[in-house]
Amino acid sequence: MNRLIASSKTRTLPSRPLMMWMCVVLISIAHHSSAANRPTITITPTAITATDVTPGTDVAFFGVGLEPKGYHVEVRRWSAVVTDAAHSGTATLTLDAPVTWNVVWIVADLRDGHYAIASTPGFPTMTPPRPRYRLKRDAAGAASRLGYSRPFVDGLYVEAGGAWIVRAGDGDARDADGKPDGETTIDLLQATPVSAGSQPPHSFHPGGTLLVVDVSRLDVLTVSIDAPLIAGAQ
Repeated sequence: MNRLIASSKTRTLPSRPLMMWMCVVLISIAHHSSAANRPTITITPTAITATDVTPGTDVAFFGVGLEPKGYHVEVRRWSAVVTDAAHSGTATLTLDAPVTWNVVWIVADLRDGHYAIASTPGFPTMTPPRPRYRLKRDAAGAASRLGYSRPFVDGLYVEAGGAWIVRAGDGDARDADGKPDGETTIDLLQATPVSAGSQPPHSFHPGGTLLVVDVSRLDVLTVSIDAPLIAGAQ
């Protein structure tokens, strides 16, 4: 259903080349184990398909793109929840019209909070080279805000059980610090749910992930929320 909105006494040490090879194997195994928990995204001009999700789960789809319009571009956005009603481990979002230009897609399994990021085929999925950001506290002392040194941000906060959209521009009405200072501050309390009726959390939680897209560059900042990050919020 779519809702679009290896013992002995003698021990021989391995040679240096063998040790290096073993390290590469162990790193590859660890990377594969981490990647195995994420959904897989397949993109066509008319549909976005997530596979390897929890059977029967709700899947959040969040997209931000730049559509060419002659001498300028227009920002396009999508957000929807699709239920894997067939319990097949697959969910598909069908687009209203074909899209061949660059869109960054974030797909999240709302049962466990696992996510994946992909771009329109032929376009790279970029990450900011030296991002400057900080977790901030609101007037009540809750770590519910994040300041990012970009003028425009579209974000998706994901944790097991839900996903919420946060959006602001430096100095606009949604900028939580209320001033044009080179830093855009988003606030979870202003977030809107991807799935209608889901209230945003009052603060970031360990295990959650905030994914922030700079709409002017289409690069994606990934902030993994943990206890030390929350403790350092000011």
